[in-house]
Amino acid sequence: MWEKSYSITVPDVEPSQIWAIWSDINIRPKWDDDTEWATIEGCFEKNAIYCMKIKGGPKLKMKITECIPNHLFTDTYQFPLARLDGIHKMEPVSNGLCITTTIRITGPLFWFWRKLIAEKIVATLPHQTDLLVQFARQVK
Repeated sequence: MWEKSYSITVPDVEPSQIWAIWSDINIRPKWDDDTEWATIEGCFEKNAIYCMKIKGGPKLKMKITECIPNHLFTDTYQFPLARLDGIHKMEPVSNGLCITTTIRITGPLFWFWRKLIAEKIVATLPHQTDLLVQFARQVK
């Protein structure tokens, strides 16, 4: 197993603002500049499936494996012999809202997919989180 997290605490952003963005998969390209398009059929909830296209990359089919509104969700992608979980969590703290994204990869070939994919995702987390917060402040 391999896991890395990125956290930031921001003032003046409410959990409901971030949740409204996270749970509307179809608007993901408006704030995530790595995403060409994203779609979900049905509700954003546990066991829902959504599809997304990474700019310059493949189409992905993601499963929401955990979902607690206004708190956290986990989306999962199944590689051959490995599983990648993106754990997206927010928690009110005394000086604002702490937003944390954790990338976890497990399975017999975790080391291969870590080098090929997961480390690149982790490297973009500060930028993508900044874009998420900026978008939340714009659509207040």
